[in-house]
Amino acid sequence: MEAVFRIGVQWLHVTAGVLWIGGGFYTILVQLPALLASPPAARGGVMPNLVPRQLNYTFRVAEFTILTGVLNLFVSGRAQELTRLDTRWSWAILAGIILAVGIYVASRATVARWAYRLVEIGPLAAGGDAAAAAQMPLLAARIRNFGYFQLAVGAVILLAMVTARFS
Repeated sequence: MEAVFRIGVQWLHVTAGVLWIGGGFYTILVQLPALLASPPAARGGVMPNLVPRQLNYTFRVAEFTILTGVLNLFVSGRAQELTRLDTRWSWAILAGIILAVGIYVASRATVARWAYRLVEIGPLAAGGDAAAAAQMPLLAARIRNFGYFQLAVGAVILLAMVTARFS
């Protein structure tokens, strides 16, 4: 029964990680370009519904990924190896933890603020406010650039986890 629990936790962790990073790919490569290609008036009705749902999804999946990763350390019986840092596994896991928590915290601190600002100024831009309209592409560029950075960090995390798995 213990092995089934361990496998279940690992499966949940990997699945959550795929949803987190995959959601980022979808957002940056599909959703954001489609929104930016739409006229501002069309975005106005979508953004207030989309942004809170998207952020809620992303943050909950990220939190679940981190939580199941920490749980996975303990159910695997390898948590104590992190105190020694004398194996490739321990360095890979530590790097993955630091990068995952770091990108989560950075996303909370930046992307959420920028995305809610887009929601706030969207109706103003759609109504003809030139200052709001000029600010929208700048915010979208910040989100896109951070998204690319997040995807690169995600790729490094995946590399670290594969390294750990085969160590």
